[in-house]
Amino acid sequence: MKHKSPCRKKEQSKTTFTRRRFCEAGASALAMALVPAESLASIGESRFTRAPGFPTLDELGTEWLDCSQLAQMPSLHNFHEMAACAPDLVGVNFLPGGQLYGDESGPRWPIYYSLPFCGMTIDDRSYESTSCRWFAFQAVRRAQVGDLDVVTTNRLVIEDTVVMWRVKFTNNGVTAKSFHVALTVDPGWKPMNREFIGPGEIRATSDKWKMDYVYHFFDLPQNKTDGQFAKWQVSVAPSESREIRFLMYVVEPGKPGRSGLTSEWFETQWERTKAEWENRWKSTFKPDNDFFSGNAPLLVTNDAAIREIYYRSVLTLLVLLRTNLWSNRTFITSGERPKGVVFYWDTSLFSTLFALLEPKQMKEQIKLFLEQDPHESAVIVFKTERPPSPKHLEVPTGWDLRGYAANDLSIFRLTWSYLVVTQDKEFLREKIADQTVLQRMHVLAANWKKLRLNPTDQLADYGGALNLLECVPTYINRVPSFNSANVWMMRELAEIFDENGDGAEARQLRLDADVMFKAVMTLYEPRKGVWASLHRDGTRVEMRHCYDFATVGRFLAADLPRNVCREMVDFVQRELLMEKWMRAQSQLDVAATISDRPDHGPMGAYDAWPAVTVDALCRLGYWNIAVPFLRRTQAAVYEGVYAQAREFYGVKRRERDAPVRIAQRQGCMRECTGGGAFAETVLCTLFGYLPKLSGAPDLLNADTPRGFNGELRHLRHGTKTYTIHSGDAGLGLQIEK
Repeated sequence: MKHKSPCRKKEQSKTTFTRRRFCEAGASALAMALVPAESLASIGESRFTRAPGFPTLDELGTEWLDCSQLAQMPSLHNFHEMAACAPDLVGVNFLPGGQLYGDESGPRWPIYYSLPFCGMTIDDRSYESTSCRWFAFQAVRRAQVGDLDVVTTNRLVIEDTVVMWRVKFTNNGVTAKSFHVALTVDPGWKPMNREFIGPGEIRATSDKWKMDYVYHFFDLPQNKTDGQFAKWQVSVAPSESREIRFLMYVVEPGKPGRSGLTSEWFETQWERTKAEWENRWKSTFKPDNDFFSGNAPLLVTNDAAIREIYYRSVLTLLVLLRTNLWSNRTFITSGERPKGVVFYWDTSLFSTLFALLEPKQMKEQIKLFLEQDPHESAVIVFKTERPPSPKHLEVPTGWDLRGYAANDLSIFRLTWSYLVVTQDKEFLREKIADQTVLQRMHVLAANWKKLRLNPTDQLADYGGALNLLECVPTYINRVPSFNSANVWMMRELAEIFDENGDGAEARQLRLDADVMFKAVMTLYEPRKGVWASLHRDGTRVEMRHCYDFATVGRFLAADLPRNVCREMVDFVQRELLMEKWMRAQSQLDVAATISDRPDHGPMGAYDAWPAVTVDALCRLGYWNIAVPFLRRTQAAVYEGVYAQAREFYGVKRRERDAPVRIAQRQGCMRECTGGGAFAETVLCTLFGYLPKLSGAPDLLNADTPRGFNGELRHLRHGTKTYTIHSGDAGLGLQIEK
């Protein structure tokens, strides 16, 4: 079926846990740093121009980045844990099993809940890194000390609690260099229960975290190792290098340390770390692989920008994959939060990709999601053991929103995506406690009725700022975004009821959806292209925010009058889209000056917002604006993968061509699964993949050229696999098997 562009031609169509509270709510915001120059961290000419095929992890690593322009230093992940590099040359913040993020002070020096990290001096002086690189499997820092080039590389042993260091000294001068190197186990801390174990090994106890951490040195110091320092006298001839290798591992207090930590073991684990990362990366796109239960489609294109965006988006999910939770293919939202924290909202933004890549564990996770009261919290926390399933599902009556307003939509969308991608119709009849999956989906689609303050209201009241965007005090109560999502949920559920032979329920859902659509339209501000929120006191407040555009454009595109489509796009193009990124909130919004958080305010955007904005632009028929903007966002991902937010910074932060970086202030995390939304947009918008519960997939606007050429291969739909072609005449679908 070919879907016409809707604006060109109509067609039928308990405790509140917030992101902020997990980031130590209440900490004061830091003033944005003013820097006199443009960012020096740009990657320049992309290495993605070299080949159209599958990129390696080396290719997906960054170029050298100027540390002075960064708010976040490189991270390390090993499918169990996260570590964060400090701005010096050897410090690594690491707290296995715990919450890493501690305080928003920074940039580059946030306070982490960490085991005390080591420090290094060269001739009794410490140095900060001047440049760094990020790779999925390692982090690299560098500084110039006179004629010495000092490069430190760190890796986390796969699925272990071992941090490895290689510190390399290269003499770029014309004479030999001799210098003292000292490594301190915990600079700035008074030694506590620290002991010298044997040649090259120091053990210390962290009373705060009830862990012992052991440093083991393989290149034994020429001077000495004692309870606090490891010291070397290093001599390096011109144009030659010397290297110091060491590691730190974690052990329970009072338990014996590890044996067999030889130089050969170190080298084996060093190589294994990269090899295992590469194996899992290759498995991600391989049908019938031995790691995931599905696969992500393979993108083949000469379009360097879209290729990089897609693969970095998928890599974001691999970075945040955890295999040590009860569901051993869990995509945690960010690594710095308490172990196992998953936000429903962020996860739903890559729901199609999730269903393609890991349908088996997605199904198990959805069962857990459907057991929850969606109005209770913002998150679900995965443990090593699955919590027992309830026998009965009971939820409070009346208005009861204690978590995110997005949860009904998010859990519904995840369930719907699993169903239409896998075509697992039997899942609808599976029991979730005393209800079926279909009944639970009906609860989610109709939960808006509980959120009416008056039974005659036609719009749901989605609560206060903490239930919505957290940092925008005026974006509250009856908002167009989630009410438009209700229209979509009811219509999609009606299709499922039709499929199951319940025409009466399907008709009622469609009638309710049509009534709600008309109510949503009363919130539109004519000729302005923006929407209003209706507060409980009757105040109508004009909102100039991307989320209304993205949700209304995504869910109601086929219903909107052409003039409304045009006005909405004009607003986004005029006030939100910048040269390399976008503003979540217009600088002209009435609350802009008091909403400055990088993810939802006027000085940046949550990393998923550009992707969903592109999706809405395309569904409204404005491909000529959407695709070039999508390409431009390639310039913003030079620091690695997708984050919680990117911010505009420096003296030009209010300008259209402002420099962009990963944000850290106000508790923004270095990586976030919301970045999977970019791959979702490539799959479902650029390539138009529209899965449905029966038959072959539809294609969105198949006869509309995207201005983008490429192929999406090994796209699973039910038991079949397809290739989608995008070319000068639009899209084509070809079955592979």
